[in-house]
Amino acid sequence: MKLKYKIIDQKDLYSGFFKLKKIEFIHQKHDGTWTNQVDREIFGGAHVSTLLPYDSKRKEIVLIQQFRAGVISRYDEDYLYEIVAGIIDGNEFPEETAKRECYEETGCIVNKIIPIQGYFPAPGSSESYYHLFLGEINAFDGERIRGLETENENILVKSYKVEEVRNMLRRGEIKNGLTLIALQWFFLEYYKY
Repeated sequence: MKLKYKIIDQKDLYSGFFKLKKIEFIHQKHDGTWTNQVDREIFGGAHVSTLLPYDSKRKEIVLIQQFRAGVISRYDEDYLYEIVAGIIDGNEFPEETAKRECYEETGCIVNKIIPIQGYFPAPGSSESYYHLFLGEINAFDGERIRGLETENENILVKSYKVEEVRNMLRRGEIKNGLTLIALQWFFLEYYKY
């Protein structure tokens, strides 16, 4: 059944780094009847490109770590392991953003980009939509600090052997949702020993 809904009212509640709005609506149920009025606060949606940087010759994945405000109330063990991600500028295609962000956040140039999947990361609370790509890159030895000073980014970048990343997954060390999705796809659908 195609999604059916009626918006009764919408209000902008906040506009800063993120936007928040209140939506009052009704929607059709699976049996064809309509709900009573539903009120929800929704974060304004970021249109995001994400990219898993992978060096097929060295069999290495590049992961980043940076401070994230969203973990303050629940997690303070270490920085999260993440893949590359950034908001798509109005004049960019998702692939262009993924390549730009990969260079900004890792210093690696994307030699080839492979679309994986688009998805809603948290549709119960956000309008965000993410495009996920695999980017073939040339990995590097050691660690780097990257990011844009104008955005107060301080990103630790490091290459990891594929099997080391697989073990990180098994030990539950990867806690960032978009990184979990990318790596699970990588190990289920792409990577062959």
